[in-house]
Amino acid sequence: MSVLTEIQKQRRFFARCPNCDGEFRLADARLFDATRRLPTYALECLAARREQLKEERADLANRQESAKTRPRIAAESINIGKVVEKIAPSLPGFPVRVGDCRALFEPIDYVVFQGLSTSGRVDAVLFVDVKSGKARLSETQAQVRTAIERGRVSLLIAARGKATEV
Repeated sequence: MSVLTEIQKQRRFFARCPNCDGEFRLADARLFDATRRLPTYALECLAARREQLKEERADLANRQESAKTRPRIAAESINIGKVVEKIAPSLPGFPVRVGDCRALFEPIDYVVFQGLSTSGRVDAVLFVDVKSGKARLSETQAQVRTAIERGRVSLLIAARGKATEV
């Protein structure tokens, strides 16, 4: 009598599934001797597993390619965004006059002295940040927005080593 036959007769032998960690009776398992011709169910299971591995390898190859491509595309988008920020005032549709803009670029792109280039008089001071695509305010830019919204903006005049806040 073979060991497999004896195992399948006994109801007291258990094994643990390596996938789900659940216990099952070896008597309920479809056991076979791999030194002989494999039964049909084992061949079908083996073929299915090979197909699954083939699909997983293809998926892994796609993810590896995507991992190489995505950072490159993101870097290119950021670089294009930086260029657009710098030339934005000269592009059609920019909401303020080019002559009123003064570039800061960090943390906010421009301070605009509205009216300066046309009347020589500053009617308003605006802070402008240029965004492209799905870009959002950085944490620092959001803090600048909050300070402006709360009226925490003032003019500091520094002269001869002294500073006076207006």
